[in-house]
Amino acid sequence: MKVALRHVTHLQYDAEVVEGVMDVRLGPLSDADQRWEGYELSVSPLGTLRGYQDGFGNAAHLVTVGRPHTAIELVAEGQIETLLDNPFQLPAYAPRPLTAAECFDYLRPSALVQFSDETDAMAEPFRPTDPDLTFEAVGRLMNTVHDGFVYEQNVTTVATTVAEVLAERAGVCQDFAHVLTALCRSIDVPARYVSGYIVQRVQTQSQTMGSMTQSQSFTEEEHVYRGIGASHAWVEAWTPTHGWRGFDATNNLVASSHHVKMAIGRDYADVAPTRGTFRGLAEERLSVEVHAHIIA
Repeated sequence: MKVALRHVTHLQYDAEVVEGVMDVRLGPLSDADQRWEGYELSVSPLGTLRGYQDGFGNAAHLVTVGRPHTAIELVAEGQIETLLDNPFQLPAYAPRPLTAAECFDYLRPSALVQFSDETDAMAEPFRPTDPDLTFEAVGRLMNTVHDGFVYEQNVTTVATTVAEVLAERAGVCQDFAHVLTALCRSIDVPARYVSGYIVQRVQTQSQTMGSMTQSQSFTEEEHVYRGIGASHAWVEAWTPTHGWRGFDATNNLVASSHHVKMAIGRDYADVAPTRGTFRGLAEERLSVEVHAHIIA
């Protein structure tokens, strides 16, 4: 499936500032599940863009606008071919073992994903009795998060921790992903945070793996997915049978070709789409527009 994507970030200042610097993680990310066929990142007013690869393998950019300005518009756009039509299907080859660095990053607590007696108690009943049952175990953890938490905007921030989400039992996709990550790591299942987008499904699909089944039928106009029209987040867990697979607790779906990945990390703090600073005395206002749709 081919997806067209346009992500526009607006920064508005109530007074002129002299210099703005942003660290950006808006792709492109290509792996076994998706392939970017075109990508462009631009900034207005004209600035410098320096690309680099971060420690998690993400494409990142340092954007600098050196001239005085009262607004910045950053536009990322491109076309992606997504390849994972059936995430339940076993891969053609056995997954490679994780490296020591991956085990360190994705099994331990991180800045926004901390363990507690509560996360341990929630996760322990789902600990797989056999490594080959790990995929299904993560699916059941995903169901637990989806059913046990209320999707509600404006009750959390980008700095909200797992402990705070557990106390409120409410949040958005970032919070659902953080809780599921903590539960996976609590039972020794490597898990990483994924930022990206979800696009509308346009056909009936039924997928089964063991006791897990997901079947939905949607039309282009039925915007039933949470996260459409905005940045989205989910979890990739590593299992001995499937390797890395995505689990979207916000929508209670195993991630497939309708999920477009932009960056991976231990939690949101590693993959924020934009993070930056400016020189001057002004109030900053941020707004984002996301357009992602199927083109083939």
